[in-house]
Amino acid sequence: MELEQFYVYDVTSPLTPDRRAIINKHVDDNSADFGKNVRSSWHKDDGEDVLRIFVDPVIIEIVFLGERVEVYGVAPQWARVLFTAERKAQLQEKIEEVLLGAGFVTPATLEAQRRPKRRLFARVRGRSAAP
Repeated sequence: MELEQFYVYDVTSPLTPDRRAIINKHVDDNSADFGKNVRSSWHKDDGEDVLRIFVDPVIIEIVFLGERVEVYGVAPQWARVLFTAERKAQLQEKIEEVLLGAGFVTPATLEAQRRPKRRLFARVRGRSAAP
């Protein structure tokens, strides 16, 4: 199975030992919400800090780059069926809660990232080029 990118967040501050402790505490405090054994581990991968969270059969990887945080995941096809839009929203909410709580983003920068990006030709879409 190959990891799939879920989210990318631009951050205003990089990972620090204090932020890592906040993240660890959040994972520990919220692991009971999953009703399963949750394991997590930190790794260095090509100079990047990677947090792997295992909730059998799902693996979530959070990659901390200096200027952004990328969230990836992988699950077998049968588990993906159970990952509804509501569950995706809950996951995104939890991730954003941790990013805010650890000081990676501010409410304003997070809100700006939630807004849909404007397309270059958005105003002319749907119009015919014919006179």
